[in-house]
Amino acid sequence: MMFNRLKARLRQFRRDEDGTIIAEAVTMFPSLFACVIAMIVFFDAFRNQSVAVKANYTIADAVSREDGFITNIYINSVWRIHRFLTDSPNLTRFRISVVQFDATENEHTVVWARGKGGLDSHNRKPLVNIGLESSQIPVMVDNEFLIVVQTEVDYTPAYSIGLGAFTFENVSFTRPRWAPNLCFSPDDTADRAICPRNST
Repeated sequence: MMFNRLKARLRQFRRDEDGTIIAEAVTMFPSLFACVIAMIVFFDAFRNQSVAVKANYTIADAVSREDGFITNIYINSVWRIHRFLTDSPNLTRFRISVVQFDATENEHTVVWARGKGGLDSHNRKPLVNIGLESSQIPVMVDNEFLIVVQTEVDYTPAYSIGLGAFTFENVSFTRPRWAPNLCFSPDDTADRAICPRNST
């Protein structure tokens, strides 16, 4: 009789479906939670990438509208604006360069370049000094010059999902809007100005 009762209880337990939803939820919850965290991390990464690109373009557009000397004070101010726009907790790296093309020699020259946050500054150097190659530069005519803005913003994901820290590197090329030249002068005087060739 005791055996019959035990068998009846086992049959009842086997047919009982109470709690199956809870069991499935417990099984699926870790995977669902991981997917939600992954979506948050990837969304934040893409958002930061978009912000970094837009900040680069904003700086390039601002520089292209200048018709006076670019000075050390101007470079420092633009760098602070870039850091404000990206809102990065890390120190951003930044460089503004003027590149000119010589059709006779078929080469690009860095007329001047000013970097902040660890990027180098140069005067009258080959293009390779700013980490670029001629194939990356848009088509230019003889003695034409371009404004090159290079920015680097470090990014670290808020959660560890297998995506490590990396850097958003952006480069933009902009022609000056109306300035016949774009000279760098550390003290805003013509005596120490560094200008593209054949500019007035």
